[in-house]
Amino acid sequence: MPKIVATKTNNFLVFAMIFCAGLGGILYGYDIGVISGALLFVQKVIPMTESQIGFMVGAVLGGGIVGTLVTGYFADRFGRRTMILASCVLFFIGIISILLTSSFVVLLISRLVLGLAVGIVAVAVPLYLTEVAPAKIRGRSITIFQLLLTFGIVLAYFVDLLFTPSGNWRGMFAVILIPTSILFFSMCFLPETPRWLLSKRRKVLAEKVLLQTRSVKEAQKELKQIQDSLKKTESNWQALFARNLWLPLSVSLVIAACNQLTGINVLLQYAPIMIQKTGLHSDLASMFGTVGIGLVNFLGTILAFFLIDRFGRRFLLLIGTAGVTLAYIYLGLLPHLGLAEQLQAELSLIGFATFIAFFAIGPGVVVWLAISELLPTKVRGKGVALALFINSVAGFLLSSAFLTIENLLSVAGTYLLFAGFTLVYFLVAFFMLPETKGKTLEEIQQFYQKKKSAK
Repeated sequence: MPKIVATKTNNFLVFAMIFCAGLGGILYGYDIGVISGALLFVQKVIPMTESQIGFMVGAVLGGGIVGTLVTGYFADRFGRRTMILASCVLFFIGIISILLTSSFVVLLISRLVLGLAVGIVAVAVPLYLTEVAPAKIRGRSITIFQLLLTFGIVLAYFVDLLFTPSGNWRGMFAVILIPTSILFFSMCFLPETPRWLLSKRRKVLAEKVLLQTRSVKEAQKELKQIQDSLKKTESNWQALFARNLWLPLSVSLVIAACNQLTGINVLLQYAPIMIQKTGLHSDLASMFGTVGIGLVNFLGTILAFFLIDRFGRRFLLLIGTAGVTLAYIYLGLLPHLGLAEQLQAELSLIGFATFIAFFAIGPGVVVWLAISELLPTKVRGKGVALALFINSVAGFLLSSAFLTIENLLSVAGTYLLFAGFTLVYFLVAFFMLPETKGKTLEEIQQFYQKKKSAK
């Protein structure tokens, strides 16, 4: 083992690495939220059929599928930091193209490019945060990503409101250039992760980063654990599907799919419509309700920031999925109680907010951390990419079929369907997810090795 010489731990560097990389969450969230308001005015400049509108809105999801699939390979080959920089370049290209175009084809391609950028962010940023943060604050570092993601959604809603009187939909998109520029220029001055550096045999640089972000004792321990992990695991797709990794990989993929099958993204995308169907028919009321839902999501994520390293990932996921399941059952049964429309609308809005709150403190935060923590270093990039690919596919399919499902099952039936999916999520977390609070990434692997040996 190389000799480690003590240097001064730079807490500011730790903060800068976590916060700047976490800005990727704003880009992700803003791209999710901005289209809801912009769509009202895009059609006045670029006429589109209903199918073209569907393609344009769904293009981000399609591009995201590609982004999540390829990022693992490129993140392992070129580095996590490099991929974050690449996502910024794609954001620049996509947004500038949107600002300059009056063509549906160019608009569609631009949205695909933005989707590709979002897919890269979804993989590379959590991966970067997981590997640069010391174990004791790793949970909070991933929470920052989710916190800024939810802030990005709220920001998009407010920007949409700001530009609505003028109908300036290009201005709605242009705002995203600000956080993109900050992220790009800050990442130019931040280091790569120590785990990736060691995987490329750059031990001196890896030691330097560890010593700048950990105590000498922690750096020595983590350096040895990373080296041991790299020796035991081959970096290829065949290694990812090795027998000893089958269990943690399966849990990662199921968690990724279940997180979308809670219905969170489709309900955020269709929030105004769903709120109107509860009985609040006014466009203004439904829009204010949508902003309110976004704020609940944001505030719930702030609460999770303070809870995740205190109570643990598994505990929050269990509480969150249990709360979401009960909220959905409540929403599903409410229309059958024969209440007056106004009272039912108010109670439904409370149930909607409750669902969002429980999702924010549980699945919304924990999924990013759990997926990043469950696999060994040398296959983590590919594993995270595959899990988020499954997540993106599930989201794309659910978004595409949501209105059909709602028409077949009714609003109440759709809520009960989501309750069933979330119950499965709870059971998987209860039986198959270890508590990872305060543990190194390598120690987490021992849980599945023991579970496999016990069979």
